[in-house]
Amino acid sequence: MATVKIKRLTLTDFKGVRKGEYDFSNNTKISAANGLGKTTIATAWYWLTMDKDYDLKSNPNVRPNGMEECIPRVDAVLDIDGKEITVTKQQKTIKSKPDSKGIIKVTSSNIYEINSVPKTERDFREYLEDEGINWELFLALSHPNVFTGQKATDMRKILFKMASAKSDLDIANMKSDTIDIAALLSQGYKLEEIEAMHKASKKKAEAQVRDIPNQIIGMEKSKVDYDSAELELQKSGIEELIAEKENMLSDAESTLSKHQELTDKIMELKFQMNSIQQQAQDKLNAERRSIQNKIDIAEKDFHTAVQRHNMIELDIKRLGDYIKRMDQERAELGKEYNRNVNKKFDDSEWTFPKDSTLCPTCGRAYDSKKIESLRSEFEARKNKAAEDFDKRRQDTLNELISRGNELKRESAEKAKELEAKKAELEQIKADKIRFNKEQTEATKKLSELPERIDLSGNQEYEMLENQAARLEEILSSMNDGATYHSSLKNELDSFRRDLSEVEKQIAVAGRNIEIDEQIADLQKKQREYEQAKADSEKILDQLDTLSKRKNELLVDEINQHFGIVKWKLFDYRKNSKYVECCVPMIYDEKSGIYKEFWNSMNTGRQIQAQLDICNSMQKFFNMNCPVLLDGAEAINNIYLPKMDCQLITLAVSEDEELRFVYGEVD
Repeated sequence: MATVKIKRLTLTDFKGVRKGEYDFSNNTKISAANGLGKTTIATAWYWLTMDKDYDLKSNPNVRPNGMEECIPRVDAVLDIDGKEITVTKQQKTIKSKPDSKGIIKVTSSNIYEINSVPKTERDFREYLEDEGINWELFLALSHPNVFTGQKATDMRKILFKMASAKSDLDIANMKSDTIDIAALLSQGYKLEEIEAMHKASKKKAEAQVRDIPNQIIGMEKSKVDYDSAELELQKSGIEELIAEKENMLSDAESTLSKHQELTDKIMELKFQMNSIQQQAQDKLNAERRSIQNKIDIAEKDFHTAVQRHNMIELDIKRLGDYIKRMDQERAELGKEYNRNVNKKFDDSEWTFPKDSTLCPTCGRAYDSKKIESLRSEFEARKNKAAEDFDKRRQDTLNELISRGNELKRESAEKAKELEAKKAELEQIKADKIRFNKEQTEATKKLSELPERIDLSGNQEYEMLENQAARLEEILSSMNDGATYHSSLKNELDSFRRDLSEVEKQIAVAGRNIEIDEQIADLQKKQREYEQAKADSEKILDQLDTLSKRKNELLVDEINQHFGIVKWKLFDYRKNSKYVECCVPMIYDEKSGIYKEFWNSMNTGRQIQAQLDICNSMQKFFNMNCPVLLDGAEAINNIYLPKMDCQLITLAVSEDEELRFVYGEVD
């Protein structure tokens, strides 16, 4: 972990400061009345590192009013992991010659130095980055107002880095209620693309579903009633001819009755044959479906085992990494223990002062009894100092031993959990082999079954087949009067075609058929758009389900990295619709509930939350850097959270000049 501390800041011609030099400890409290330069000190630090002022305005004006010719400069003496580094930034102004209109252009350029060696801005930042400063996260980790001032999506991106890596596809494959999303993700789509596509599809479908009914209403209104007397007379005459021919055809059909009876008997036999064939085919199909169902179940179980296999491998890696970190921490504790156990009380500074035996008034030596009394008091203080040293050393050793035992116990527990996961993994591997074998055997059995039934050797079927053949021979020898019957039928069909043509002419005259077809097409499109809307809504609902599952999986893991802040990553609207969010929450002991950062907290609680966020994220991302808090008068010192990094607070007071208090904030 890179640890960065500010030891000294020197401001020259910077905003309202002509020359100022300020020293800092691990905890420094700066207080003064308004307008005396507290915020200027904070701005100097953020201008030096990020070219911003404390209010996060980029490229701020840092020149003193009315002093455009001066060169603002900030020098900082830093302690980075025990290494002292001096960094400098100054801003020079270049004025161009007046142009044809007398306008002078003024440009500013920043000049950087490290340990008095000039650097370009790029080299300056790369040097400090090599020393352990992560510029991408620097502001969020060092400025209390930055992280909570971002958009929710940006905050979520950083928070998700604090949780175990699970891809969207892994999470989608966990349950069947997001199977469609999993399929799209496996095709290479991103969640943002899927959401955009189906929102657009839904919007288009909703517009069409809304507009098509109005189009249909307009087309219905365009229909007209067209009464053609001539066409109706033609229709009536043709219908009379059709009735006459139908009567003649009825007489001719009586000669066909016997022929028809024989035909019906043949058809009955063939229906029975078809029934036998269908029953046998249904039995075969049922057997094939049963085997196919076994194949599907085995395949599904295999894929489920694969998914579980992948998840357990992730758990094994996570547990292994966690055990490794604990072992590393135990090793560091051991080193710290060895350093402390060998410490001895330094009594070289505890030498009885000879001048204490002389009277400060007359300069003469005290009598031997007085001197012995003074020497005894001195030895008592020395012994007390030695006892205090030993007690502090023993307390430190006890604390290291306690933490080491705690890590040892937790490591053992995680090791047991790891072994259990490994055993479970072996069982799942065996299950995968078994499911694959079941699928292979069922597939082989299915391939051996025929697709169509063979009735060769079925006595009942062959008997019916022979009976039908004999009746067909008899039927072929009969005279059925089909020629006369066919002639009448052809004439009847001709009249019916004429009638149909007249009816079409009547329909065409009103364009109603065409309109009805167009309406039918629109109704079909409406159903298609309604289905498209439903499909898109299904995908969007699955996206909400996936988002909720993702948040539920990660929120506890993220929250364990923070002290007093708990993150709410999703919520429900008044209409019960799920929505993503990113809200820091703090437990309120008075009400017994967690309150939201922006709406329900006073300024002091907000500051407490912001400092906890900075401190917790610094620990996770292994970068310990200074935190500068302006407006610290809004929070009581006793409520300032314990910070592992350097904390510099700036508070309004009645002091008429800057007042620095070093050490732990009281």
